[in-house]
Amino acid sequence: MGAELDENKVWIDGCFDFTHHGHSGAILQARQTIKQGAKGVLYCGVHDDDAIEHNKGSSPVMNSQERYEHTRANRWCSEVVERAPYVTQPEWMDRYHCKYVVHGDDITLDADGKDCYQLMKDLGRFREVKRTHGVSTTEIIQRILTRTLTDDFKLPSVNELRQYSCGPDGKQPYCYVFNGSIKNEIVHGGYDWDGKLRGYKTISGDFDLFHVGHIEQLGKIRSMPETQKLIVSITTGNKCIMTLKERVLSVLSCKYVDAVVIAGNEETADYQIDDPALTESGKFCYLTKQTIIARIETQRDTYVRRNVKKGMTF
Repeated sequence: MGAELDENKVWIDGCFDFTHHGHSGAILQARQTIKQGAKGVLYCGVHDDDAIEHNKGSSPVMNSQERYEHTRANRWCSEVVERAPYVTQPEWMDRYHCKYVVHGDDITLDADGKDCYQLMKDLGRFREVKRTHGVSTTEIIQRILTRTLTDDFKLPSVNELRQYSCGPDGKQPYCYVFNGSIKNEIVHGGYDWDGKLRGYKTISGDFDLFHVGHIEQLGKIRSMPETQKLIVSITTGNKCIMTLKERVLSVLSCKYVDAVVIAGNEETADYQIDDPALTESGKFCYLTKQTIIARIETQRDTYVRRNVKKGMTF
């Protein structure tokens, strides 16, 4: 007798390298396929390093454990399934009673050049969502390879901010978003706030190449007994590899974040990102923006060849 499948138990899988806001957008849309009010579950299958190297011809920038933990910190992910197969298998989905797999409207090919989702499409167990255009792991790597910094400080649209501010169900509002200070609200959150900061902790930083080292620090603050809510202030003073929009939407996707202040006053924050008090003894304390850049530079020739195959120029 086959497994009983539930249309409100949904599967999404991927490499999730960098786990940027394009990945988060796909996870959010997958979550939104679950009926409102249903006790749904979103399983996020993450491929391991060996599977990625075999199928893509090069290792991911972020290793398996980093990608597993980053995906776990996504607000809309119910559970991470480690070492998920690169080609989606019905047996794996059946194990978790998932009726459908969700993927963007782009084709992902395996090492043999075959569509990784063809079998699921043939079985009628595939659901397509819109891919987030303008951001990809390839694009971020390209900026690092060409040493390109951006001064693009354009805000995300209000609709984008509202989407990425949704609560765990992907539908109800949760995060507040402010511009400049908490006196200038852009997105109203899903909990009561009188505008005072009792029990609220703030952390400031540019959050460029937002990674699991940052997330670990956010989680540490959020777990402090005196912390009721965590406000993240994203600075705009320096050029970054990622645009302001990319950084804001990436941070908003994190389950430890309750509010975001864009271009806030960093001097009034309780913490600065990478404060030794936050990084001390952390599992991912070794991870920094410079560490990530160094990984790419160390394998520069490999990543250049990979990006050229994808149409990038140097």
